[in-house]
Amino acid sequence: MNRNSRRFRLGFAVLIMGLSATALRAEPVKAMVESVHGTVEFAPPGSTSFAPLKKGQELAVGSTIRTGSDGSADIITTPGSAIQLGNDSNLRINALAFAKSGSTVTQREAHLQLTSGVVSALIDPSTPKITDFQVQTPEGSAAARGTFYAVMISHGKTYVSVQQGKVGAIANSKRDL
Repeated sequence: MNRNSRRFRLGFAVLIMGLSATALRAEPVKAMVESVHGTVEFAPPGSTSFAPLKKGQELAVGSTIRTGSDGSADIITTPGSAIQLGNDSNLRINALAFAKSGSTVTQREAHLQLTSGVVSALIDPSTPKITDFQVQTPEGSAAARGTFYAVMISHGKTYVSVQQGKVGAIANSKRDL
């Protein structure tokens, strides 16, 4: 594991655990931008106009994020799950949901659509049965319940790398991921 992967994993583990403890009962969920490096832009739901993405910004379902060749962004998708969007990437947030009953998490869902580039995801492993975290690509999707993994599109092919835990990959057609 390289230094950047280790830094991402450790930093997000702290953020995920902290946000899990402060989450409230079911409310509309928006992703939260934790950090932005280089050129990163977003378009709100229903828009094709992009503007610079900023730390602390909320992203609603339907938002699209794109990074330049020097860009990356760390985003808390739901309490207990976070992503790092790498350079030259394009990602759309298709679904977000989170609910608690008392102190028990009852739902964690994030469906992301990656059309180019790379996204790494870190998901709290303590709630695998209620977590539905998916990264969809033109070739298929990779789903996890509690793990650290990455999905990359390169030259029209989808690649999935698992750092810890298990990920299921399903092809859209007879082609393998």
